[in-house]
Amino acid sequence: MTAALASVIQLVTIAVLYVAVDWYIDHAEVAAVEKLPQDARAALVSLNRGEIPDPNALAALAPLYPQLEEATEASPVQGVLGFGFALIVLTSIIGVVLAYRLVAPLTRLTAAAEKIRQGDFQVTVEPGATKEVETLALTINSMASDLLALETRLKFNTRAVAHELRTPLTVLQGNLQGMTDGVISANEEHLRALLVQTQGMSRLVDQLNTLSLAGTTNFVTATTTTDLALHVSETVTLFQTSAGGAVKVRTYLQPAPAKIDPDRFRQALLALLENARKYAGDGGPIEVHTGLDETERSFISVRDKGPGLPDYVQHSSFDMFWRSERLNGRGSSGSGLGLTVVKAIAEGHNARLEVGNNADGGAYATITF
Repeated sequence: MTAALASVIQLVTIAVLYVAVDWYIDHAEVAAVEKLPQDARAALVSLNRGEIPDPNALAALAPLYPQLEEATEASPVQGVLGFGFALIVLTSIIGVVLAYRLVAPLTRLTAAAEKIRQGDFQVTVEPGATKEVETLALTINSMASDLLALETRLKFNTRAVAHELRTPLTVLQGNLQGMTDGVISANEEHLRALLVQTQGMSRLVDQLNTLSLAGTTNFVTATTTTDLALHVSETVTLFQTSAGGAVKVRTYLQPAPAKIDPDRFRQALLALLENARKYAGDGGPIEVHTGLDETERSFISVRDKGPGLPDYVQHSSFDMFWRSERLNGRGSSGSGLGLTVVKAIAEGHNARLEVGNNADGGAYATITF
């Protein structure tokens, strides 16, 4: 756009210079003729008409003709120099204005980029004069907003991790100190309680490691095209064995072909089953469905008979370290990372995780591939 505008200015300048010089030449000739004596002017008019002038008038014109010719020849040079200089000044002013309109936004962009480099992400750049500068300004604003959200999330996650680890570490430290001092006996019951604390921290570290890998190229290697129902059957058996038969799981499995990473898929399903056990294990059996939806897309759905999800928490349930203390009624169990991990795994498969309430009660979590 700027290059086109510069070209137009150049063409307009040439046209204006041509018209102005042509007008100046005619004006200079007329002015020179009007300065001649009347008889000499009459002789010149007769000559221009192709007529033979009066001898006396021609005699009056003869000594003045060199001056007239000199003035006529000098007028184009004077016109080009005069009007050319004026147009140069005008186009220079236009160039300065255009340069300012281009440089001013770039100066603001540079200042904003410097603030971002220094860690200040609360910056907003006003759009520039051109489309390209405006696009760059909007990109910088979006980047600053994303970085601010990321910084806020990082600070929250750091505090949350410290909070999650503080309690089990305090318990471990206190018990081990008590055993060292002989206040607490190092019997099997106490050691098993400490083992439970270490297992909880180990799960938290594993979940955080999983989330740290989310979005990387090696997070999900979906190279196996298989039937989801086969993997569901194996994983449910593993889950029930680890739960010691305390949880009932019913499966309703229809063929559901999909390209998955079996290990990540199993991890996501175990997280959904564990989540349902914690929040709705006392409400009835957990149901696992696989099949094709109305758009012929494969899905897996875990449904429970618990209290369900209030509307105000259905979106919060994906947030890291979020737990519904009112729903589970079992205190601060779990790390609050279950659905966050599942969502990351689903997105790694280019799939969609959706949670909500069943029409007949309870909650559901569905991954659609």
